Amino acid sequence: MKNDMTTGSAWKTILIFSLPIMIGNLLQQLYNTVDGIVVGNFVSETALAAVGSCTTLAFVFLAISIGMSAGCGIFISQLYGARQYDELKAAVSTSLILLIGLGVALSLLGSLGARVLLRGLMNVAEGELLDQAVLYFAIYSVGLVFQYAYNAVAQILRSIGDSKATLLFLAVAAVMNLILDLVCVVFLRWGVAGAAVATTFSQLCSVIVSFVYMFKKYPMFRMSRKEFVFDRAKCGVILKLAIPTTLQQCVVSFGNVFVQRLVNSFGEVTMAAFTVGNRVESYMFVPILGFNIGMSTFTGQNTGAGKLERVEYGWRSTALMAAIVTLFFSVLAYTAASPISQLFGIGGQTLQQAVELIRFQSFFFLLFAIYMVTNGVLQGSGDVLVASACTLGSLGVRVAASYLMAYAFHVGYSSCWKAVPIGWGVSLLMVLLRYFSKAWKTKAVVRAKPTGTE
Repeated sequence: MKNDMTTGSAWKTILIFSLPIMIGNLLQQLYNTVDGIVVGNFVSETALAAVGSCTTLAFVFLAISIGMSAGCGIFISQLYGARQYDELKAAVSTSLILLIGLGVALSLLGSLGARVLLRGLMNVAEGELLDQAVLYFAIYSVGLVFQYAYNAVAQILRSIGDSKATLLFLAVAAVMNLILDLVCVVFLRWGVAGAAVATTFSQLCSVIVSFVYMFKKYPMFRMSRKEFVFDRAKCGVILKLAIPTTLQQCVVSFGNVFVQRLVNSFGEVTMAAFTVGNRVESYMFVPILGFNIGMSTFTGQNTGAGKLERVEYGWRSTALMAAIVTLFFSVLAYTAASPISQLFGIGGQTLQQAVELIRFQSFFFLLFAIYMVTNGVLQGSGDVLVASACTLGSLGVRVAASYLMAYAFHVGYSSCWKAVPIGWGVSLLMVLLRYFSKAWKTKAVVRAKPTGTE
């Protein structure tokens, strides 16, 4: 079976699968960073803060896509591991219809409601910064439907073991975004609108390439009009898996909204510093999220095949790999915090706060790495309720601690990030307790007779 993760060396299988995802995520972060660097250097620090103020809100919309596509992926990977190919085809068509339809609806909501969302939800003050943020987010939201379509295709391909394809799709997006950023912002001087146009059009190009690839590479996905169906029963299974994950992602996003509101309350300097710190932090998450997706897909296929002991071996190997990689990049982030931050065109107090944020969090990324690998096991096995509860528990602690530090203990602007490791520690404890309880082994949605272990 092509892209089979149920045989062979577990650690090699996970590593080979995860590497293209990491490289693809790196490209995605690069084109997000290009926006920040170009806007910060060629427009203004106010423009950089405006783009940064939209980041958390953008993730609220993207979180729905991530959660829904994750539910689709769990179902499809277990069907693939169980060799139920006819059922898989119907699940794929249902997933595409569901995600694209949802993307269209949220594109309209984001574009038409940008000012209300940014002013009311994100607490961005009236003035030039709000005007620029609204312009950026309204244009950016047009591309939400492309994000949803891309995530649907990417998750389908990852579920059957093809992680290299997403590297191609993101390479297309990264190159297009770089070219269009230079054209729209530097040469045409469209400001934040140019950055949003560049992002939206690059996403469209990536979606076109992804659909062409999927239908040409995999004959089983070439469906006739009669085969391209919306199966209500399969949609029910997808929603059963997706809703807890989607709610988790949305609550996390809204929790981040409260954190962003706290950041915004400290003024433009902290807003710009937090934007830079988050961009640098996102690079630290690249290998961690790659291993998370690798572990989730590996678990899904092996759960469908009934090879649960193989999942346990895969977890041990992946946790070790993630720890080694994370420690290396944590040291790098700490030592290079200042020169990296200066790439965004900031200086003075803004630079000082950004460096402080990056160096503080570099001590705690290991907690997040082990948590995400373990959470991948819960997600892939279908134990989505507990996986979501662990994330939400972490978030609640983080938000509460941030506000307590800021208003009860008067820690100041650094309360925005000093509460982060507290949340990570709580989530790690919760997820490890669930993993070692072995209750996740009973949560499969596709059943197959055990075939032994590798």
